[in-house]
Amino acid sequence: MHILVATDGTLDPEKAADVVERWYRDGDQVTVFTAMNVPADFLDHIGDPGIKRAMQVALEAGQGIGDRAAEQMAVRPSAHAEAPREDSPLVRALETSAASRTEPIAKAVRSRGIDVDTTWTTTDNRTAKSIVQAVVRHDSGLVIIGSHGRGRFEGLLGSTGTKLVRRSPASVLVIRDSGAD
Repeated sequence: MHILVATDGTLDPEKAADVVERWYRDGDQVTVFTAMNVPADFLDHIGDPGIKRAMQVALEAGQGIGDRAAEQMAVRPSAHAEAPREDSPLVRALETSAASRTEPIAKAVRSRGIDVDTTWTTTDNRTAKSIVQAVVRHDSGLVIIGSHGRGRFEGLLGSTGTKLVRRSPASVLVIRDSGAD
């Protein structure tokens, strides 16, 4: 089975690792995944070279960029003539943000003797859709998410968690944040 741990950076690493350890069996694969929101209006203001380079870096690493962002890049003419630099501030910021969200959980899981991969994607307010796409891409049998209950209209689970529970082809296990309202 493939276990996908989906995080926005607020999931407690030790709690997540405890749950992974309980469900993990020899031969299973574990991936810690985060979908980072990059709003469409932000993409309009930064110009194509930076975001295209970020997409290229993500794709080379076997990761992706949100559908809506990719659609916008395909129809929008380039704002800059020069080629993007590999040390682009946007590329570095995305990579740093992804690492800060995934690595603490990956480290906690590894401390229990379980091998784990990390992956990330950008999304445009379609976090649940991005997680479902990751579930399908990895053929996951279990998705572990956290719930901080900040969704205004979705109750205790939150809007992303509610959508994920409704749409995921895999079982969804929710770790309740002890600090949630």
